[in-house]
Amino acid sequence: MSTVAFLGLGRMGLPMAANLAKAGHQLRVWNRTASKAADFARENNAIAAETPRAAAAGADFVITMLADDAALLDAHRGPDGILAGIRADAIAIDMSTVSPRTVLALRDEVAEAGAHFVDAPVSGSTAAATAASLTIMAAGDEDIVDRARPILAGLGSLIVYMGQSSRGAVMKLAVNSIVHSLNGAVSEALVLAEKSGIPREQAYRVFLNSAVAAPFVQYRQAAYERPDETPVAFRLALAEKDLRLALEVADRAGAPMPQAETNRRLLQEAVDAGYADLDESGLAEYLRREKP
Repeated sequence: MSTVAFLGLGRMGLPMAANLAKAGHQLRVWNRTASKAADFARENNAIAAETPRAAAAGADFVITMLADDAALLDAHRGPDGILAGIRADAIAIDMSTVSPRTVLALRDEVAEAGAHFVDAPVSGSTAAATAASLTIMAAGDEDIVDRARPILAGLGSLIVYMGQSSRGAVMKLAVNSIVHSLNGAVSEALVLAEKSGIPREQAYRVFLNSAVAAPFVQYRQAAYERPDETPVAFRLALAEKDLRLALEVADRAGAPMPQAETNRRLLQEAVDAGYADLDESGLAEYLRREKP
């Protein structure tokens, strides 16, 4: 078993870290809200670290699952950051959804600290985040990814090697551009049905038993049908962030993404209207209440 530092106990990170603890790895955890790390440590026979540096110190693997580029860079840099504590030859694995440019910057900084870097974001249901439900898109030096596979195997059922550093990040943005397009389509179609007199649950039952019954439509049913009763699984503001990053990559690659542009604009309108902290399915609430 390995010594693993896990930083970021959010909606995805928490069950993923729990999977590693169940597998028997020695786990040190850090979260920006310290009480969350303390609760996790108490319940999972882990150690709560006060700083990213303390979490990383002596660990074989340092895994980050953080909200955005700023949070990821902040956790790595500075006197209390990961880079100040990571040991030589350790492997840093970032599983966040961030810009490929951030990934490449951190790869170089981790290398300067004598360690290795893998970008390995995940895709799957945030409702479960079990190893059986997640696909991992791993990129970096192939021999380093191979060294990380025993840890990654405890976090995802399928590990796809994407090639050179940052391609994992690019692939995750490509996947999420589809997810957020589905969210936009389901939101506006559901509101269309409602405003035409069709009850919400009846309309969604048809969605679930039609050509559009993708896994996303299935596992997000409660969020669309009962938005006021369902916990937030993925903040609307983070969906806007994902599409903004995807469009930045598309601009550099020369890839047209007209749907993503429209979906990002609509999400930005919802953020500006005060819906940022709702689940991304709250786009339907925005369309019900506001005039885009």
